[in-house]
Amino acid sequence: MRQDCRACGGRQLETVFDFGSMPLAGGFLAGREAIASERRFPLQVHVCGDCALVQILDPIDPDILFRDYAFSSSTVGPLVQHFDAYADWLVQRLKPSRVVEFGCNDGILLAPLGRRGVAALGVDISENITDMAREKGLDIITGYFDASTAAAIVAKLGTVDVVTGSNAFAHNDRPDVILEAARRVLSEHGRICLEVMYAGDLLEQLQWDTLYHEHLTFYSLSSLQVLLNRYEFDIEHAERIPMHGGSLRVSAVRRGRAAVAPSVAEVLAYERAAGIDRAGTWLDFGKRIVRKIDVVKRTFSELGRTRRIWGYGAAGKATMWVNACEMNYLEGMVDASPLRAGKLMPGTHTPILFPADFHRANPDYVFITAWNYADVITAKEAGYTGVWSVPLPDLRFF
Repeated sequence: MRQDCRACGGRQLETVFDFGSMPLAGGFLAGREAIASERRFPLQVHVCGDCALVQILDPIDPDILFRDYAFSSSTVGPLVQHFDAYADWLVQRLKPSRVVEFGCNDGILLAPLGRRGVAALGVDISENITDMAREKGLDIITGYFDASTAAAIVAKLGTVDVVTGSNAFAHNDRPDVILEAARRVLSEHGRICLEVMYAGDLLEQLQWDTLYHEHLTFYSLSSLQVLLNRYEFDIEHAERIPMHGGSLRVSAVRRGRAAVAPSVAEVLAYERAAGIDRAGTWLDFGKRIVRKIDVVKRTFSELGRTRRIWGYGAAGKATMWVNACEMNYLEGMVDASPLRAGKLMPGTHTPILFPADFHRANPDYVFITAWNYADVITAKEAGYTGVWSVPLPDLRFF
């Protein structure tokens, strides 16, 4: 376990919440025979007393988490729309001719950039996912975005106008390695653009279900500013976006070149007012997690005695809910992704089934674990005649 903060290097680290031993959020099991070898890992969430960065200090080996990854971004309609719009944002605002994306997944951003005439290259550690991207004809490097990869990119493309990463930045125990690689790849006037799940939305909506092993860091603008400044980047633009239930998008340039947009001061002012930049706020957040888990656990445990209940959306959030709330009574978990359907949920070993199986079963209740896509799910499943439920921001039934 590391002893220093990823953003500021401080050592005043306090425990926000201890989940105990949990299975990996993406550790879907291929069958009953895999149960015996399933592993659990400690999961503690900390906050830095100096810069208030929320973080998990004990990272899992990335080869375990990401080499055979069970999430293909292009199977999620709202993400396809998001990255198409993000490609527009990049092209219209920054007008790049060459872009490098780290953590590119299956090429969900590379493809729309290419359609807009941008030379886009992706880097990702997941072998199975990068194979999918190559099958689309995209330019991909399988591996880490580090100094050696940066050197290979410069030899191939020259320096680039934009380095971007969506979510993958916060998955990394060594953000300094990514920032150093970005400095090597970027042209003198180039920009690094990051999209990260935002600590403000984590706090506002009590999104504790995103606090799992691969999500090592939850940045606020203030803590991200501290980190980027340490590696000689200045933030020029910041905005909140709805992706993944609430994220933050920033662009930054080399030190001394930023024309800082008013949006940066606006977000920082919001964070000061909300207490996002204070460690005590996050210690209170940990107490709220206890209450939320207890309410959902007791409510559904009672329902499960007499009613048939399914879950919907076999993502990392689902793993957190079903294990923290001990939802061993779920009959099935619905997911349309072929990377997950046919497998078992981590921990509870609930079967993950295609929507067609759900239609046949028509259970009494559906617990939407992918609650941030509830509107999309319920619209798609308009024929369902039972009761829907979402746990966040508040537990409700409809």
